[in-house]
Amino acid sequence: MPVSKNTALKAVPLDHKVNTKISSEIIDISPALAEKYLGQNIGNRNLRTQKVKQYARDMRNGNWHTSGQAIQFDWNGRLIDGQHRCEAIIESGVTIRALVVKGLDPQTREVIDTGAKRSGSDALKFAGFDRYPNLVAALARIADARENGFLKTSMATSIPALTNSEVILWAEANTDAVNAVALAHSTYKKLQITPSIWAYCLYELEKVDGPLAIEFAHSTADMRGFVGRDDPRKVMLDIFQRAASGQRRKPGTAETIYIVFRAWNAWVAGTTLRQIVPGKTNTNGNDIPKLRSA
Repeated sequence: MPVSKNTALKAVPLDHKVNTKISSEIIDISPALAEKYLGQNIGNRNLRTQKVKQYARDMRNGNWHTSGQAIQFDWNGRLIDGQHRCEAIIESGVTIRALVVKGLDPQTREVIDTGAKRSGSDALKFAGFDRYPNLVAALARIADARENGFLKTSMATSIPALTNSEVILWAEANTDAVNAVALAHSTYKKLQITPSIWAYCLYELEKVDGPLAIEFAHSTADMRGFVGRDDPRKVMLDIFQRAASGQRRKPGTAETIYIVFRAWNAWVAGTTLRQIVPGKTNTNGNDIPKLRSA
């Protein structure tokens, strides 16, 4: 049976670069050294500024750790993996310790970063947060955005990404958030609301009044105790159900928060609502209200 051409190794001269010895060492990379490395960054992929900022935050906050993921150079001395880390070192002004590998075949870059990326939920699982890690990671991102001045109005759309380390730190600092996540997980389907946004809303409602937040979620999901069609819970529920059936535009993250907070405030105050109008889509919308207590 003939041997496939692709299975045979081609003979190369001993002085061919394929015989270059691959070296690896742990190096303390200062901003100056990172800048030198970037001078060897030729023809790499486009720089993602947001990713650089994420890495730089981790470096400044002491959340960057040495791993087996190396900064890599080919046998021509060209940087083929590590430009975002080098840019982050410069932006953060911090020296980090990293594995540096040199002497790789230039074709190595074709298989770099082709593996599955670890998500925030993956990081939570590794850190021992095994209850609803997907929802907790998404909740962390929304909560962090709100805490840092984003999503102030009902039509706001900007939600900065978090690094995996930041997701873990948030979860460690807000261990009670899993209660809101569990409540959201058990009720979101009946409301036909995005579970992560519902989890964030319940997380904030439970800070105001835990038992009342539970009653608000379950009574809305079960359509229990509605007082007429102007009951705030029914008005809220109608919006999400109509959106799910295609009868209205699906509300975004900030708009959903606005709708839930408006319904909650009216409900705890014992007042009715004819409608909830977050604002026009071509504007910033109305300010998301502060939550009221009973």
